[in-house]
Amino acid sequence: MVPMEALEKALRWAEENIKAEYIELRYEDIKRTALNLKDGVFVNFTEKLNRGVAIRVLVNGAWGFSSTSELDKVEEAIKEAYKLAKVASETKKEKIKLAEIKPVEDFVKSKMKIKPREVDIEEKINHLKELENLLKEDKAVKSVNIRYEDGGGQKILLTNEGTKIEWDYNYLWQGVYVTGKEDGKLAMARDTIGAVDYGWELMTEKEPNEKVRDRILRKLHSQLKGITPKRGEFPVVAGPIIVGIIAHEALGHLAEADLTMNSPFKDLLGKQIAPEYVTMSERHVEGGFGNDKYDDEGVPVRDIHIIENGILKEIMLNREYATKFNMEPNGHARAQDYRYPPIIRMRNTVFEPGDWSFEEMIEDIKFGYYLVDFRGGQAQLNSAFQVGIQEGYVIRNGEIAEPIRDTSITGVAIEALKKITAVGKDFGIEVGFCGKGQTAFVSSGGPHMRFEGGIIIG
Repeated sequence: MVPMEALEKALRWAEENIKAEYIELRYEDIKRTALNLKDGVFVNFTEKLNRGVAIRVLVNGAWGFSSTSELDKVEEAIKEAYKLAKVASETKKEKIKLAEIKPVEDFVKSKMKIKPREVDIEEKINHLKELENLLKEDKAVKSVNIRYEDGGGQKILLTNEGTKIEWDYNYLWQGVYVTGKEDGKLAMARDTIGAVDYGWELMTEKEPNEKVRDRILRKLHSQLKGITPKRGEFPVVAGPIIVGIIAHEALGHLAEADLTMNSPFKDLLGKQIAPEYVTMSERHVEGGFGNDKYDDEGVPVRDIHIIENGILKEIMLNREYATKFNMEPNGHARAQDYRYPPIIRMRNTVFEPGDWSFEEMIEDIKFGYYLVDFRGGQAQLNSAFQVGIQEGYVIRNGEIAEPIRDTSITGVAIEALKKITAVGKDFGIEVGFCGKGQTAFVSSGGPHMRFEGGIIIG
């Protein structure tokens, strides 16, 4: 029996045999390839098939979830989810209600020109080897670690409300990690690319190996030649990738409705939290790693302005929290795979461009810093953040001067927002993964932005 027929049969059985407010079946059949080339040796070379069904039922205002990798055992898994929901409903004081949505029937076609599964494994291997060789032509490079992953296949969502969506699902991702040494100094640099809308053309046209090499070596040598910066609060011009990590880590999580409940954002909705020329969005982005047409509840993905003209306006919602906040769901329910229930997740979190040129931003800074890229970061629910810097430069008398090394930035994002004095007209993003008990593909970015304070160097 083909997957769609089996799922429809199981859904009909569930509708006839259990009393549930909501029944959801999510099927996936995804083949994943993972390669890891480390200093000339492939330490990981695997192909895995992820195939299974996630079942979620809402019974008397409580969720039950189960999953199975066997299509002929879906009815048993539905029974298990139903039992779990019934037990949970007996002790649940606040009953879950789902915001109403219009049922959708659709097929979501991949936008990729060349899907990764259409590319011979030899070509993928040669691509990684070529990139390693290009990097090792630089005498300062001592170690290269390249990770590559792609996936492709089918996803299906069926619900008892009439939603029936099928996805032609594909993605690819590459992470490069380089260690270098020069004049007794050690440094590390990393670089990531990935896409859900671009296929192998990402590797050959948009982000060819030469472009990736140049970017990584620039980061590496800026550290090897860099000086230790002064510690303190100075004017800072943050590049798109730094702006993006602040948007994602320090502010984006606060705008995920399940976390908003226990964050400062709960009491700030509708209030001015930044200058009127600052807008931060969750939206479809050209090349965004979080792009999709529907979420894993079948809700159309909608662009939202978290901050609009300085006012905290919207948050990310699934159907459950849309009811709690009395708002419209906006397509932010996402599950890592069939083994997990969907939860509220970011997609592409970005600050919107303004009208300043980069030259205008730095021309009146006597002493400050230009921060280009990060190497890791974390934040707390009060928006406090700490981010390592892998590429940055001194700004002196309106000019970009010597590079810096061995530093990080800290601050409280809600306070730093108030210190933004200029927003650039450019725009850039970085792709990556976000963890929240599950992994999700995300992007973050924005334009260059100038902070007169709120970010501490060192």
